[in-house]
Amino acid sequence: MLMSELDEYQRRITAAMDRVAKGLDRMNAAPAEPDEDIVQALEEERLANAQLNERIRTLKDGYEGELSALRDQVEAGAAQMGQLDLDLQRLRQANEQLSEACEKLREANAEGLADPKLIDTALVAELESLRATRAVEMAEVDAVLSALAPLVEATEAEDDPAQDMPEETDETDAAKTGDTN
Repeated sequence: MLMSELDEYQRRITAAMDRVAKGLDRMNAAPAEPDEDIVQALEEERLANAQLNERIRTLKDGYEGELSALRDQVEAGAAQMGQLDLDLQRLRQANEQLSEACEKLREANAEGLADPKLIDTALVAELESLRATRAVEMAEVDAVLSALAPLVEATEAEDDPAQDMPEETDETDAAKTGDTN
C-alpha cells in the first residue's frame, strides 16, 4: 500500500467518526419528554378505546340477554308442541275408540239387539273424544296466545300519542270556550 492511500483512508475514517459524533450529539440534545401533541393524541386514543370496549361489553350483555330470552321462548314452544302432540295422540285414540263403538252399535242395531253396555261404551268414547278435542283446541289457543304475547308487549311498549299529550285543565277548557267566569 502506498502512503497516499493510507492518508486517504485516514481522512475518510476521521470524517465518518465526525459524522457519528454529530449524530450522537443530536440524539443527546433531543428532548427527554415526548411531544405534547403526541401525548394528547395517545390519551384520546386510549379514551376512544375504553369507550369502544365498554360499548362492546354493553352490546355483548344485551345480546346474551336477547339470546337467553329466545332460548326460553324456544323451550316454551317446544313444551307447547309436546303437549299438543300428546293431546293429538289422545284425540286420535279417542276417535278410534268412538269409531269401534259406533261400528259395534251398528252391528247390534242391524241384528235387532240393543245392548246397553255397547251404548255406554259408545257414550264414554264420545265423551273422551270431546275432551281430547277440547284439549287440542286449548293447546292450539295457548300456542296462538304465546305467539301473540310478544307482539302485544311490543305494541304496549311503544309510546301512544294520546298518552304523550298533557291532560287539559279546566283553565285551558275555559280559554278555548271563551268562558272567563
